[in-house]
Amino acid sequence: MKRDRFIWSKKLIVYGLGLFIMALGVAFSVRSNLGVSPVTSVPFVLSRIFSVSLGTTTVVFYIFCMGLQAVILRREYRLVDLFQIAASFMFGYFTDAALFLTSFLPVTDNIAVRLVYLAAGIACVALGILFYLTTALISLPTDGTVQAISYKGKFKLHKVKIIYDCVSTGLALVLSLLVLHGIQGLGAGTVIAALGVGRMLGVFTALLKKRLLRFLGFPAAAISAGAVHKNVNTVVFKHSKTI
Repeated sequence: MKRDRFIWSKKLIVYGLGLFIMALGVAFSVRSNLGVSPVTSVPFVLSRIFSVSLGTTTVVFYIFCMGLQAVILRREYRLVDLFQIAASFMFGYFTDAALFLTSFLPVTDNIAVRLVYLAAGIACVALGILFYLTTALISLPTDGTVQAISYKGKFKLHKVKIIYDCVSTGLALVLSLLVLHGIQGLGAGTVIAALGVGRMLGVFTALLKKRLLRFLGFPAAAISAGAVHKNVNTVVFKHSKTI
């Protein structure tokens, strides 16, 4: 019993750390002023429209995504997925905190410095994703929505993810042009992030995944055999049976 509590404690710590590192990545991307990632594009534009913090609009957008999941899954929507509310508020708070912590970074037109900010953002988002997904706990609502669409439509998960990112970016672009009368939060960095996060995630997975699984208490034999990797993916992408 004590061991189980200890393992759960470690999972919660890694999960929270993963969300914070992801939020730090969002903050670095914002500071680069080259364009935020597709998944952050709509909350970013909404934060500019309503003059509220990015963390606040992220929470609102995530709750909207939860409602979308419920509509898509209907009777198959599980009460446990309501824990996404807590994850949403945690990530929203972390986002505002990360923006505050990175506020000391100099604002510059130097493209080299801005690219460094963007690279740091991409690396942090990828590392945060690895941490939070490896725990196999509750998904963030954006990921949950992609999983729900994939499951109900029997589509490949990665294809749904690509379409979801494109739709999010398109919606952010339309809102920005119609309401702000210009393009805000979108740029070359948006494309670079869309392509770069996956590649960096692959690098971090190769370097850290097995160590992270050992830290979380998975059996060494199962880790070596690759069984844990399959199990984690099954739990995390619980709605996606067509990967």
